[in-house]
Amino acid sequence: MSSRVLFLLIAGVFFVFASIFLIIGIIYEKIYQNNMKDCDKEVEGKVLEVIKPKLGGRLTDTYVIYQYIINNHKYIVKPYILLKSIDINQKYIDSENVTCITYMGRHGMSGQTKYHIGEDIIVKYNSNNPKRHEILNDKDKTFASKAFKIVGKILMIIPLILFIVSFFVKGRVS
Repeated sequence: MSSRVLFLLIAGVFFVFASIFLIIGIIYEKIYQNNMKDCDKEVEGKVLEVIKPKLGGRLTDTYVIYQYIINNHKYIVKPYILLKSIDINQKYIDSENVTCITYMGRHGMSGQTKYHIGEDIIVKYNSNNPKRHEILNDKDKTFASKAFKIVGKILMIIPLILFIVSFFVKGRVS
C-alpha cells in the first residue's frame, strides 16, 4: 500500500468523524425548530432554581427549573429525579393550580446550564396543550447545536490537511 493511499484512508476516517459532529448539530437544531413550529403563543416565564443534584448524573451537572403561568395555572418544569424523597420532588408537586412537567437528562445537552436564578425567559407553548412548550432562543439548546457544528468544522481541517499532504508523500508503507 502506498503512503498516499494511507493518508487518504486516514483523511476519510477523520472526515466521517467530523461529519458526525456536524450532522448531530444540524439535527439538534432542526428538532428545536420543529418543536417551535408547534407552539403558537408566548408567555413570560421565570427561572426558579438552578440545582446540582447529589444523586444521579455527574457531580458537575446543573439543571434548570423554571415556571410559566397560563390562565392562572402554573406550569413548573423540572428535571426527572427517580427518588420521591429528594427535596425537589417534595418541593414541586402537582396540585389543582400547578402542573409539574419533567424533562429527562440534561436541559439542552449541556452539563452546565446557562440560566441563572430569577432570570426572565419567554416560553412559547401550544394553545391546545400548554404542557408542550419551548423556551424561545433557549441558551442551552442553541449552545449545544453551535458547539457540535463548530467542533465538526474544526475537525474538517484535519482531513483537508491530510488530503493536501497526500500529494507530497511518496513511497510505500511496509
